[in-house]
Amino acid sequence: MPVDVRINDVTTNVNVTDASAMLSPEVLERIVQAVIARLEAMQRDERQAEEERSLGSARNRSG
Repeated sequence: MPVDVRINDVTTNVNVTDASAMLSPEVLERIVQAVIARLEAMQRDERQAEEERSLGSARNRSG
């Protein structure tokens, strides 16, 4: 059963900040370094998986 609700007055607080000032240079540098480390790990994992796939292909051809 629907009920109508009427609100006659609403009060709210809005804080506006400069988006470019949200991160300090130190925090931004830590984020960048974490992203670089993760990308390097992903590339290592992909190279290792590719090597394993190529070794598997070589074994299948010789066996």
